[in-house]
Amino acid sequence: MATTTDPTGNPGFDHRLFCYGTLQIPAVLEAVIGHRLRGLRAVLPGYAACQVRRAEYPGLLRSPGNKTIGRLYNNVTPIELKVLDRFEGRLYRRRHQIVFKENGRRIQAWVYMVAPGREKQVTTKPWYLDRFLRTEYHRFMRRFVLDRRLLYTRETD
Repeated sequence: MATTTDPTGNPGFDHRLFCYGTLQIPAVLEAVIGHRLRGLRAVLPGYAACQVRRAEYPGLLRSPGNKTIGRLYNNVTPIELKVLDRFEGRLYRRRHQIVFKENGRRIQAWVYMVAPGREKQVTTKPWYLDRFLRTEYHRFMRRFVLDRRLLYTRETD
């Protein structure tokens, strides 16, 4: 299970979440948490989004000099993060990272990073959002998101 602690200790705290893979697609995030969040373009420096072995989605590999473009969502609630933790599963752990908003402002946000000991599940082949949307999105939504929704929402309902 990914980290779910609130850095402030405040149960009403709203979190920021940087998404670089399938969760940067509004329809995927909505299918997982039950409603849309407005995201802004942001960048995570020092990492590359690469293909996970035998999967449609990416994981991050440390890559100095590179950057990963994604979406920054504000006001993500602790309950939504718990649902997302279950959705992301054992491959990922949520960690605070510094990301940059479009205006260049640095901001801290949660990012789903590959869990320690699972790095070999990520290849060095780059993952591209536009390719995913053209070739794998519909199958991913049916097989991995919509058909499995009860698996990752059960604990919080």
